[in-house]
Amino acid sequence: MEPLLTGARFDRALRGTDKVRAALAGKRIRPAAQGATPDQARGALFAAVAEGRPILSTTTRVPVARESELGVKSALLDGLSRAFRPRETASAQVGRNGRRDTLAVRELLRRWASGRHVVSITDLHVRGTRLERDIDTAELSRFNLLPLGTDGMRRQEMMTLVVSSRGNVTDSHSDDPDGSNHCFVGRKLWLAWDTFEGRRAGLQDCSRDEIDQNARFDLAAFASLKSASWWTVSPGETLFLPGRLSHRVVTLESYLGIGSFYCTPASGLENLSRWYHHGALWSLDDPDGENRDLVDDIAMALTRKLRVVRRQTRRSQERWGLDCCALGLSQWQRRWSPARRSKLLASHPHFAELVEEMQSVAEARDTGLASERTAGTAWAGRSR
Repeated sequence: MEPLLTGARFDRALRGTDKVRAALAGKRIRPAAQGATPDQARGALFAAVAEGRPILSTTTRVPVARESELGVKSALLDGLSRAFRPRETASAQVGRNGRRDTLAVRELLRRWASGRHVVSITDLHVRGTRLERDIDTAELSRFNLLPLGTDGMRRQEMMTLVVSSRGNVTDSHSDDPDGSNHCFVGRKLWLAWDTFEGRRAGLQDCSRDEIDQNARFDLAAFASLKSASWWTVSPGETLFLPGRLSHRVVTLESYLGIGSFYCTPASGLENLSRWYHHGALWSLDDPDGENRDLVDDIAMALTRKLRVVRRQTRRSQERWGLDCCALGLSQWQRRWSPARRSKLLASHPHFAELVEEMQSVAEARDTGLASERTAGTAWAGRSR
């Protein structure tokens, strides 16, 4: 329970009784097994994505230029010093109260490196910058449809470097797509819960609720939630977080990482259903209607991708997690009642088309497995 106790030093909302902390002991998520084969690691990742569970991968590699020569931290700081002009600015949380400010990137990095200031930098974008030459994000993007879609879809990926000081607290919030967070240096404590289950229990979410100062959060209420879970992310670990989860984050050790959002077939039905039913976060503050059709664009792009990948090699299908589409379909049917599913299908034809395609993928997978079992039985019979 050390991470929770340390986190409570920086975030008063995490203070609780021994009884509450004992209740949270069984809700901790541990990193995936180190000794897994690539196929086992891939299967575990896509199963978690399809089921809407957070997972901590220990096999996702995000190499940094010159890391073997300088070490990861120095290599990243060297890349950052070259990537941004002296007067280039970034948005950041500054100080213990998380005040939002805009400062020169180099000044923010100086404050972070000094260890005497609390800062959290949120918009050091990687795509299309010099940083993209220094950080190999291929493993984070391998099954992500967003960078391949419309301009609106590409904007939602938000591949950014994450820099935060020890003691920084990110208030309770949610993000629309599923997200990945890879840690290079430091350690963060995460607490996560289903957004709408949390709201029923009195937990607030800065992304969806009107907040005066800080989102309302109670550790005992959090511990009582069926969906509640918590974990730490440490160097070399990558968090894959379902978009349906609100989360609260405390930096336990000064942190360098990289994060992005993704859409992929295995979890597509769950995410699209949430956006159609509750409204996508990107549409809640969109006065010009720039993202009006974005949910439909994603539904159509997922359908096209499924149709293309179904005709490709087995390796390509595994890369996109098609073998977990049936699991994603069954989870969607379990989470969403027949009445809600019927309403979604009737109201959103592009979504209905995607569901039909997912069903075809699932049926083809079942047929293929049955054929493999039949062939194996026949071979065993001949060998006898």
